[in-house]
Amino acid sequence: MARKVRIFIKDTPQHIILRGINGIDIFKDALDYTLFLSMIREIKRSIEIDIHSYLLMPNYFEFVATPLSENSISKFMQSLGRRYVGYFNKKYNRKGTLWNGRYKASIVESSHLFDVMRYIESRPLKEGLVDNASLYKYSSIHANLLNEKDTIVTYPKCYRELGYRDEDRIKRYSQIFYAKVDSEKEKLIISCLEKQLITGSKSYILKLEKEIGLTLREKPRGRPKKNIEKVRKGMYKKLVVLDKKAHKNLKVNPMRDLNFAKGNAFIPVIASEVALVGNAFPIVFTAEDNPTLVSLVSLGGDSLAINHEGKWITNYVPSFIRKYPFAIASTEENPNQKVILIDEESELVSTTEGNELFLEDGEQSETLKNAVEFLTNHENQMIISKNVAKAISDSGILEDREIAVGEGDEKQILVNGFKVVDREKLNALSDDILADWVRKGIITLIDAHLKSLDHINTLFEIAQQRQS
Repeated sequence: MARKVRIFIKDTPQHIILRGINGIDIFKDALDYTLFLSMIREIKRSIEIDIHSYLLMPNYFEFVATPLSENSISKFMQSLGRRYVGYFNKKYNRKGTLWNGRYKASIVESSHLFDVMRYIESRPLKEGLVDNASLYKYSSIHANLLNEKDTIVTYPKCYRELGYRDEDRIKRYSQIFYAKVDSEKEKLIISCLEKQLITGSKSYILKLEKEIGLTLREKPRGRPKKNIEKVRKGMYKKLVVLDKKAHKNLKVNPMRDLNFAKGNAFIPVIASEVALVGNAFPIVFTAEDNPTLVSLVSLGGDSLAINHEGKWITNYVPSFIRKYPFAIASTEENPNQKVILIDEESELVSTTEGNELFLEDGEQSETLKNAVEFLTNHENQMIISKNVAKAISDSGILEDREIAVGEGDEKQILVNGFKVVDREKLNALSDDILADWVRKGIITLIDAHLKSLDHINTLFEIAQQRQS
């Protein structure tokens, strides 16, 4: 029989098992277990491999790991196998191989990784060796479930995402570990490992087939529908899809003033302009499950960022304002297809004066092309910004805040429904989270956000000047 082809997928874990020949015990006493683990630690120093979960049982060694290079797994297993066979044969006065053929391996989709980790670490319970998982000495359970130091274990990304503090991760993983076992998932894990197939969904397997050019498993096609994306309409009166026939005579005038945004109490901002807008106005997070970054420009009335002449009072005007009277959205039929919207009732829109949107042959004018390019870039940047805001929100470091005057019975809330970063909670995050955020520029954004909060007082100063 031909050997099963070994497949390497970058940043993708593999579930691996190596059994003793003819089912013999490969670990006979505590010293065997201890030396085997020492060999793993030593080999890991020179071979690029991240082990997330492991288990040493009397007659087999099982683990799940992410190889960091194409030959990491094979080199690791060869080195470990040779070393331990030499030790074992010498100690027990035997000759020949110790292993039941080659190791078996199954690529694991990230959404199935926790299932595989739990399956591995819970096996001593199922096989009756212990009545409590934490009592078993020779597994990764002590690192993943009890937060004990283990230089063999490298936490996978999905484990780190369980929480921003070690205790939160332990709690969440404990819930996963002790949850009711899904027998169908366990059957899938066992079957895929024995047959050396992909432990994953049919859609994931199809994706791999396309990437590597090998048939791995049959898979039906299909994809779910998406809803139309919602467009903010705070400063819009009548948004319609821009059509080259219906709007062939439409023209757009340059912005003379910003009074169309006078009623906006807050202005959405993208991550790249937090520092620019934050130099004059406070930047906060909306109090939603999927928050956005916004600039507070009001204390309950009209925008304080726009003066009586309709001008923005600082040099930088947020991109959300500058894209008016246009907007962009996706269609329900094809989420990848974007449509351009325009506010038909905007004072900037006219059929008699301004820059034309369509040429005589129906092609886009230079004005419209520039608008589409600006809208597309803004949309992409807004998606990035929402992802950043969601990561910050999920970390649990945001706290509710309000702007109010007076105390007790005389207290009057001017603005609420927003959140800000709590410095103490930020500093309590795990070091790996903070390091990752530094690399991604999230800490720089947070610093700009916190610094901008000083401008809450600026809003009161502007309001007082206006009243005077």
